[in-house]
Amino acid sequence: SSDLKPFWLSGFRKGLCRRRIAPAAGMKIEKDGIEDPLVYEIMYFSPVEVGDERYINQLYFQTEIYNRTWPSTMVDRMSAQMEQLKHCELGIVSFDDSFKRRHREAVIFHCKMALAYLDARQARIAMKLCEACMPATRSSEPRIQTDPEADLDFIRVVALSVMACAARRVKFYQKAVDALSEAKSICLSDNGQAHPLMTALTLLNLSAVLGDIDHDEHGLRWGLEALAMMYNLFSKMDMPEMVQAYYLVLACHNAALLNVKLGRWADAEELVNEGIEFTKVLGENDDGLRRKLIAIGAQAKQVPEGFLSEAVNAMNGWGEERGVWNLSFWDFSIGEIKEEIRVLQNTTTLRHIIIEHTDDDRRYESALEDEYLNRFVMAVVECHCLELITICGIDFDPRKVWRRIKKRGFLETSWYASALNFANILEGAQRPEVGQYQQLLKDLNHFSKKLVTTLVVLGSETEGIDLSDNGINSSSASALINALRFPFRPEHARHVKTVILRGNELDPTAAKELARIWDPPDGEMEFQIEDDEGLDEGPVLADDNVPGVTALDVSHNLNIGDDGFVALVGGVARFNRFRVLKADTTGLTAAGCVALDGLAATRLEYLCLSNNAIGSDGCQVVCQAAARCKRLQKLELDNCGIESAGATALAALLRDHEALQEISLAHNKLADEGTVEFCAGASEAPCLKRVNLAYNEIFSDVAAEAVGDMMRNCETILTLVLSGNRLDTGAPPQIGSAIEHSSILTMYLEDMGFTADSIDDFLDHGAAETQDLQVMVLNKNPVGDEGLTIIAECLSIGLTDLSISECGLTSASQATLLNLVSLSPNLRSLDISHNQLGPTGCADMVAWMTQNDKGASASECFSLRSLELSSCSLGDDGFLQLVPVLGSLHYLGVRDNGITSGGLESVMHSPQMVKLQTLDLEGNLIGESGVHALTERFQQEHKRSLWNPKQLTSMIDTVILKNNKIAPGLAASTEAFLKIHNPLMTVIW
Repeated sequence: SSDLKPFWLSGFRKGLCRRRIAPAAGMKIEKDGIEDPLVYEIMYFSPVEVGDERYINQLYFQTEIYNRTWPSTMVDRMSAQMEQLKHCELGIVSFDDSFKRRHREAVIFHCKMALAYLDARQARIAMKLCEACMPATRSSEPRIQTDPEADLDFIRVVALSVMACAARRVKFYQKAVDALSEAKSICLSDNGQAHPLMTALTLLNLSAVLGDIDHDEHGLRWGLEALAMMYNLFSKMDMPEMVQAYYLVLACHNAALLNVKLGRWADAEELVNEGIEFTKVLGENDDGLRRKLIAIGAQAKQVPEGFLSEAVNAMNGWGEERGVWNLSFWDFSIGEIKEEIRVLQNTTTLRHIIIEHTDDDRRYESALEDEYLNRFVMAVVECHCLELITICGIDFDPRKVWRRIKKRGFLETSWYASALNFANILEGAQRPEVGQYQQLLKDLNHFSKKLVTTLVVLGSETEGIDLSDNGINSSSASALINALRFPFRPEHARHVKTVILRGNELDPTAAKELARIWDPPDGEMEFQIEDDEGLDEGPVLADDNVPGVTALDVSHNLNIGDDGFVALVGGVARFNRFRVLKADTTGLTAAGCVALDGLAATRLEYLCLSNNAIGSDGCQVVCQAAARCKRLQKLELDNCGIESAGATALAALLRDHEALQEISLAHNKLADEGTVEFCAGASEAPCLKRVNLAYNEIFSDVAAEAVGDMMRNCETILTLVLSGNRLDTGAPPQIGSAIEHSSILTMYLEDMGFTADSIDDFLDHGAAETQDLQVMVLNKNPVGDEGLTIIAECLSIGLTDLSISECGLTSASQATLLNLVSLSPNLRSLDISHNQLGPTGCADMVAWMTQNDKGASASECFSLRSLELSSCSLGDDGFLQLVPVLGSLHYLGVRDNGITSGGLESVMHSPQMVKLQTLDLEGNLIGESGVHALTERFQQEHKRSLWNPKQLTSMIDTVILKNNKIAPGLAASTEAFLKIHNPLMTVIW
């Protein structure tokens, strides 16, 4: 077998398929198409129908004279011919050319008669007829026996072959073996001149009969010999391609069957695949050989026969659903996955794969199944013709798995689609840094969850993947880990660097599994990637071609606990390129923090341990570990139960760390004493840029003074968060007076209980004026109209963003709002939501903006582009008053303002330009007439723009209409309308 195997892999099959003709209407070859008479005679006695002669002979010998009757006349003629042969041997009759020709024709015709009886299912008569003519095929005289024109060897092989077929039909297997063995000896004799095709067919027949009596090894030897001879012969011989293919399919089928009986599955698979490839030439008229090959292949590949039939159809574009393969009804066994991979690697017609799997009873070891799922997904994403894979109703583009594919509606599948290029709109989607798959897998079963996870990892073009809120546990996490560790990727894909697993079902077991992500590759002792850079040279971006996760977020997995966290950090510590670890709300305590010491071997830049009860003791451990992480830039310890005792360690960390830029300690209990200690260290920090001390029970003047000193002394601080700290009466000026002497650009002062008087104290009665402060957030402080006046006077010049939501403002502030906008040329964003401004609260500001929004001077007068007015009791009148500024704003938020359809109609019917990126109308009272006015206005604008894009004057990119009086049917019909008449507008219902 091993000697003959190279013939299977020869280029013959490729050459045959390359010269492939269109499938013929039937398995019939015209006699005129065969130039060599000898080849014609050989083919006549094979399963291939040549011309009409065989059919005519069958009909003739089925007439009343011959049907189920011994053909005495014909036998007598053969007896007479044999007598003449004896006379030739005795020299009584001349052995001339005429006799030779007549004798050969007589025996051949006799064999054709026997074959006709065999075709008519009268095998016993056929066998006896062959026995009757045997003496006519052998001579005792060497001169007669070896005469090439008499060709006794050929006619004997023909007679033996027909007799063997008849004997096999009636299960006289030994008789068939004896006949074919003799025929084989004649064909392979040194003196024999048998045609190679006759030899190959004889060996093939012998192989099949030996298989019948379970002499499989012997039969396979001659079957492979026949196949090898055919490959060699057909590469040189001019013969109809369909005939070549048919003979090769027969030989492949026979050898494959014997290999299956011998348990040689791989060889059987190869032969089945070869045979099925040849059936492409035969078309639908393959005499059932394709079905038989599929049955054998199913045994060899250990898959259901129906599955393999679907696989063959899918690979070649056959069957009813051409281009679509539904795998929902199959088990995804290892054998099936192997075949699916082969199909994907060889098909040029498959367009869509559907997998709707509900069986969670897996029968294979998880690691083995994951390995084959990896290979399957690799085949999916590398299959160039595959356009779509659907898993449990979720559609994926194999080469852009990050893109959510919306189900095509009627408009995209109808003639309307010819007028619109929906594909271009989809192609314009920007690839995100992190692929978003939150809750996508939540309702999937275990196997489907593993399959989708593997797909989004191995097919990822993004830097990271977000698998939050998907119910991932230790079982389904194994697929994620094995996919991340899989060494191969398609050319267009990238190794995933960021993994987000927030809000899943991770426990210590799952955490230990996740730690395997950073195990050294098989055969290696360490997973360290060296570079020439020192630790003081700043962070270095990991190469996309280097495997290894550098950022992990396991937040909101409360069951991880200390054991899971220790295991996870132990895994991370083995990969020196690791950068980001987020473990918010993971059940961590001070005992588990000890593991952080191992992170010193990594390039850790960001550590988040918020919402874990580590306390002051844990804080000290964290600070010691952070001090050894020389690249650490951001540390978050919000709501960790840290009290004043932990402030000393925090101060030491800030004082000595040369890379730490951000620290967040919100919702702890540093109190006044701890704040003083913390600020002392922060004052000496070399590069601190952002400090968050929100909700830390800071009250006293002393603590406020320490905060002020920190602001003055640390020149690198740009952002300070003090929200939720209700300062004592004398404390605000200590901080406010430091603003103008600091580098602070952003301050968050929400919910600090500021009133008009205290905000005046905070701003040092106007003495704290600064032009540097850019962002001020004062939400939930009851400063009222008077407090807004103070803020506008002190902080208006440099402000770019101001938020005073829920601050007790009324319509009396309209003049102050005018002053604020007019005196703040850099103000880009203003949030005055949740204040009772009423319909007229913004009237003066709008009038001023309208007056100055003319020509090139508009940008010099004001920069306001975002205005948030949610829950301000505007009503229809207040919304209508905003129309003049809808051409200059980019964002307008008017949620929950009691706006009705009438108000929206009035705005849409106004002649002034409306040009917004986003209009937020959520939570109002808009109904059908308002929606109609909205679509009608911008439909007209879109029509004009189709003829001349310069005429597009009014446009809103995104309109938010959630929670209005809009029925689902109205939303659906409007969506369809917009796809045709205004495809550039997006409405969020």
